[in-house]
Amino acid sequence: MKRFWMRSLTGQWITLLLLALAVSQLIFFAIYRGDQMRTVFLLRRDEFLGRAASVARLLEAADPGLHQGILDTANTVAVRYWFGPKPGGDPLEWESQARAQLMESTRPPAAEDLPIQANVKWESLSLDEWRAGSPAMLVHLPEWNGFGLATEVSGGRWLHAVYAKPGAPASPPGTYYISMAITAVALCLVTALIARRVGSPLRRLSDAAEKLGRGEETEPLPEEGADDIRRTAVAFNRMQSRLKRYVEDRTGMMAAISHDLRTPITSLRLQAEFVEDPEARDKLVATLDEMKAITEASLAFAREEATAEPTRTLDVHALLESLCEDLSLLGWDAKFIGEGPLPWRCRADALRRALRNVIENAVRYGHRARVSTALAEHHLDIIVDDDGPGIAEADRDRVFTPFVRLEGSRNRGTGGTGLGLTIARTILLNHGGDLSLTNRPDGGLRAILQLPAK
Repeated sequence: MKRFWMRSLTGQWITLLLLALAVSQLIFFAIYRGDQMRTVFLLRRDEFLGRAASVARLLEAADPGLHQGILDTANTVAVRYWFGPKPGGDPLEWESQARAQLMESTRPPAAEDLPIQANVKWESLSLDEWRAGSPAMLVHLPEWNGFGLATEVSGGRWLHAVYAKPGAPASPPGTYYISMAITAVALCLVTALIARRVGSPLRRLSDAAEKLGRGEETEPLPEEGADDIRRTAVAFNRMQSRLKRYVEDRTGMMAAISHDLRTPITSLRLQAEFVEDPEARDKLVATLDEMKAITEASLAFAREEATAEPTRTLDVHALLESLCEDLSLLGWDAKFIGEGPLPWRCRADALRRALRNVIENAVRYGHRARVSTALAEHHLDIIVDDDGPGIAEADRDRVFTPFVRLEGSRNRGTGGTGLGLTIARTILLNHGGDLSLTNRPDGGLRAILQLPAK
């Protein structure tokens, strides 16, 4: 699951879109909440001023004996009216009176909901805001989520009013969260469809590129989809065609040269037999035999390069055991160390030839071969150890050059054309793997043939 969300194209796109949706909704909610609070503030202020103005005009028109009854009738849970002196310079004194009035309501707020507020001050209302005719002053009580009012009425008395509705702002409605969930699900579905439309051609391209790198035959990619994807598929198909034509031309030329050299070498071999000097004749024949062996090896190498062998699954352990047994029957010291089947996808005939070349080299130049396997997460290592003198570090890459045979530890007198390791490494590279050589600490050479997982 972690790999899907962090590494897959679909998971990354869905994650980014959900993050973008969350951030945009948070910003929208902050802006919307601010506008909502300002709108509610203005509506409550206008409603409070309108009701207070109505009460003030009613008191102006009514008999003074009815004033207290009018105030008692106008009082609500959130709004309280009373008569008192003109507000002085200390708003806290008026605030204490307002709190006492609110606590006398039928459902008074909790004391902690009406904290003492600092830095509040009275402000005079304009005639456009206050339509009762007499002067009026307003104080904003943000901690109470309300307002206070004082205005002079008939008889020189001052009418006081307070509105308070403490409590947390209302949370977004349930439909908001439902809308968010529907939007998120819709975005995930659309993103998954888009990612699949983009990811499928990319997976086909990566699979085809991997097969091409291993020398396998691959069908041309379908040239469809968006323009960018279609151009990529066209470019890959064109590259694959050019590479195939290049390899065919190169191997064909190599095979032709090797084939054409066989006739003059055979002719020279026959003429060398008529040389009277036995020593000179033997040297010429030996040189021509060596040239013929090199030509035959080159021709065989070119033919194998031009052969497209299908990939299939085989038991690598059974193959290694069979090779070692065949060499043991010829008197060679070759032994496989391993148990149980080990299925692996490869080109069986090519791999057999590579393994035989490496194992024969180990026995020929290192006296014996001990073959084993080591399975890793993404590849298989086939290990061939011998007891020879090893190879100098400077020569470890050079031995893979065609027709190179090292002096000393790799004696020319032992035979060979210098193509064995070259062919083996080429086969491994065509599988997408590699062949490496290293000297063992306890003496001898270790060859590691690495095959990638398929």
